[in-house]
Amino acid sequence: MFEEQIGNEFIVTQTGTSEGTQTKYRKGKYWYKKDSRGKEGLAEYLSSKLLTYSDLEPSEYVVYEKGLINGRPGCRSENFLRDGEELMTFYRLYYNEFGKDLSQVLAGMDQMEERIEYVIRFIDQSCGLDVTDYLRKIFTLDRIILNEDRHLNNLAVIFQGERFIPAPIFDNGNSLLTANQSVNWHFSIEENVRRVTARPFSGSHERMYRYFGSGFKLDYPGICRWLDGEEDSREKKVLEYQIKNVFAIHQGA
Repeated sequence: MFEEQIGNEFIVTQTGTSEGTQTKYRKGKYWYKKDSRGKEGLAEYLSSKLLTYSDLEPSEYVVYEKGLINGRPGCRSENFLRDGEELMTFYRLYYNEFGKDLSQVLAGMDQMEERIEYVIRFIDQSCGLDVTDYLRKIFTLDRIILNEDRHLNNLAVIFQGERFIPAPIFDNGNSLLTANQSVNWHFSIEENVRRVTARPFSGSHERMYRYFGSGFKLDYPGICRWLDGEEDSREKKVLEYQIKNVFAIHQGA
């Protein structure tokens, strides 16, 4: 848990396709984000902590800390770029090459499969990189945490001067029903889970997950022990609900 005072001179603005507007800062080696519509910082923390109980390499995801920014809840993460590296989002790559909004191009396609294959083919042709496995891991996570904001600025590659590599998984704040547009807390967790809308290739997390398949394995007993020690919150309850259901499905398969 951190506490940081940050002046407006550290604010970083970013254009893109996110539905939410979250104040972001860059100070020293950290990126900071204030909560805006829910407990996004807590969702970031829980989602990234979850991945520490997976078989993913630590370099494949960004770790978030929860804390206070100018007295308000939020989160921070270390800058994952090394000297000379540049983050290139799918949105930016496509706009730089064609001068068009990739999300609008995808919206004109009828089938989820067509959208996915179009983007994979574009990244391969533009960067010489097959991002199928990268997307598989992301949509495995999003299925669990119910991310409603996996827009095309949250999918990215890193340019290392001579080659591109997949970016680590980052920006999972609109998850665990904390800032989801579809949530109505007059309903149960179960009903709200059914109401969640996914992005960017389909409105269904399950459909995207089934297309790609599982991207990683989780240590279920370890996760349960960890969550038992976390402070109670609605976000924690949602994650517990999702983890239980995911493992029930796998065991029944």
